[in-house]
Amino acid sequence: MTIRNTIALAAAPMLLLAGCADAGTEQQDTASVAADGQAQLEANKQLVLDMWHTVLNGQNFDAAGDYIAQDYIQHSPGIASGLDGLLEYLRTSRPGAEPLEPGTYPLTEFEFVLAEGDLVQLMHRRELPSRDDPDTLVPVWWYDTFRVEDGKIVEHWDSIHR
Repeated sequence: MTIRNTIALAAAPMLLLAGCADAGTEQQDTASVAADGQAQLEANKQLVLDMWHTVLNGQNFDAAGDYIAQDYIQHSPGIASGLDGLLEYLRTSRPGAEPLEPGTYPLTEFEFVLAEGDLVQLMHRRELPSRDDPDTLVPVWWYDTFRVEDGKIVEHWDSIHR
């Protein structure tokens, strides 16, 4: 065996270990990115839930700016875009509403809270007056989808399914 072959044989395990170490680092990096992505999805869901429970359930309209961007885009008919448009709608649709003390009011119970990318969807059941008989309540599914950017809600869509 030549010296060159001896050196090659001695170096082979070190090269193999170095390759394994690099693969382990790549796996750790991939896992870290996945964990960061999951953490962001959870933060987006929490932002939307906190907004819903504080602003809508708790009637604390003054806190809306903590959750919603000034240039918020609203896709619901009859509600203007922008934080000011939403606040105008809330104050008009709930005249005289005063902020409620946290813990003293019921919170909307969501059947599903889903997040993918920058979107969060809330799904819950409600009862609304029947189209045929306004004195009769019928169950409906309510869907609200929010887009989150830089820690604020920047866009909203909603629909109901009877």
